[in-house]
Amino acid sequence: MMVDESRILQVSLFQTLQKHIEETEAGVLLLYVMAIADEVDSQLGQAMASYITEANADAAPEKP
Repeated sequence: MMVDESRILQVSLFQTLQKHIEETEAGVLLLYVMAIADEVDSQLGQAMASYITEANADAAPEKP
C-alpha cells in the first residue's frame, strides 16, 4: 500500500508540473523531476525501514 501511495504522489506531482510546463524553464524542469523522484523514493525507503523495524519489534519475544 505504501508503494501505491508513493506512486500516486509521484503521478500527482508530475501532472502538476505538466500543467505548468510552459511556465517553467526547460533546463530547470528536469532538475525538478529528478528532485521529486529522489525525495519520493527517499520517503518511501524511510517509511519501509520504519515499518520493518516495528514489525520486527512486534515479532520479537517479550523480555521478562
